[in-house]
Amino acid sequence: MNGKVPVILVERRDRGERSLLHELKELALAAGYEVVGVVTQRRPPDPRFNLGAGKVKELAELVRRTGARKVIFFNELKPHQAYNLMKELGVEVMDRFYLILEIFAQRAGSTEAKLQIELARLKRDLSFIREWLRLAKLGELHGFMGGGEYAIDAYYKHVRRRIARIERALAELRTRKEIRWRVRAEEKGLYYVALTGYTGAGKTTLFNRLTGYNGYVDGRPFATLSTKMRRALIRGRPIILSDTVGFIDCLPPQLLDAFYTTLGEVALADLILLVFDVSEPPSEVARKLSASLSTLQSLGVAASRIIAVANKIDLLGNDELEERLRVTEKLGLDPIPISALKGTGLGKLEDRIISSLPRYAVRRIRVSGRGVLRRLYENAYVRRVEVEDGQLVAVVEGKEEWLEAMARRCAAR
Repeated sequence: MNGKVPVILVERRDRGERSLLHELKELALAAGYEVVGVVTQRRPPDPRFNLGAGKVKELAELVRRTGARKVIFFNELKPHQAYNLMKELGVEVMDRFYLILEIFAQRAGSTEAKLQIELARLKRDLSFIREWLRLAKLGELHGFMGGGEYAIDAYYKHVRRRIARIERALAELRTRKEIRWRVRAEEKGLYYVALTGYTGAGKTTLFNRLTGYNGYVDGRPFATLSTKMRRALIRGRPIILSDTVGFIDCLPPQLLDAFYTTLGEVALADLILLVFDVSEPPSEVARKLSASLSTLQSLGVAASRIIAVANKIDLLGNDELEERLRVTEKLGLDPIPISALKGTGLGKLEDRIISSLPRYAVRRIRVSGRGVLRRLYENAYVRRVEVEDGQLVAVVEGKEEWLEAMARRCAAR
């Protein structure tokens, strides 16, 4: 015995719909489960079980034969479906929403991440509590929490109050973050570049390569949950890079909403590096890129701020790479091929980053007062320093509004 909980994975899909069972298996393994069986069915959703009644009997037999202690559905289950399935199977049943939350909970480090996880869970729980109330009134759910219907109603009200408190706390965090970003931009003039993309694309490996940071890399889903920020020099230009939580296909809207304070940092960035695993089959490249672009669009990110980064080219031959790049062209992308692990192609990526920075300008600034030159070197790129009419003049590249403010400040002295 390895101590892992044995589970059976279930996927019901419509005819012609692509199977994502392999992705559910990756999530289950990332959560620490042992997969002992798989059940699939192609049919429209059954109102009672999601699966057909015959397939539920087959699933019950598989549970008995394998000793599985939990069944995990790829499909989102309605409260009454989960309840009916647990009655038939005699084991715990959950869907992919709760599986993703389990992974998040295992890896959450910051207070903000923990609050977001709790919020997503409680919002989903509300629909299940409503069903418990309905069943209690029908007499089908006896003695829940020792008090039947009244205990469920009290718990429902408690959850509503807790959700309101968490939403207020996260709103305050979001406001403080946005203020902090604006203050940093005004005071330091540094550009912010966010690394994002489908989970497992190699974002953290690229982040480590560009910043020299030694962050956690395991290749499994959602290894990065809380955003990390580090200063980096890109072609000599000081830039703040952030490594953000990965995207996933069919991400439940409640999760996207709950993690807005984290994903919102992507929307605030000057540039977004959309990293994807180009070594995967062309159909997977297209699917994961489409899911990532859809998420970015929902966050209000303009296409002009996105640089696509085709990672893991070290795993492909030239012909295979060309085939996959043609897929990205159909999505309107012009990716930079790289290997974050080997360091291949990073020079071209850095050149694209610098050439894509918005509001990038060159200014001549008279250096007046102590510490001005130091601030210019810390927060911009100083091409050269000259002497003009007996005074130091710096030729500086950087964010236009910050350079203008520095020039005015120095001229007024």
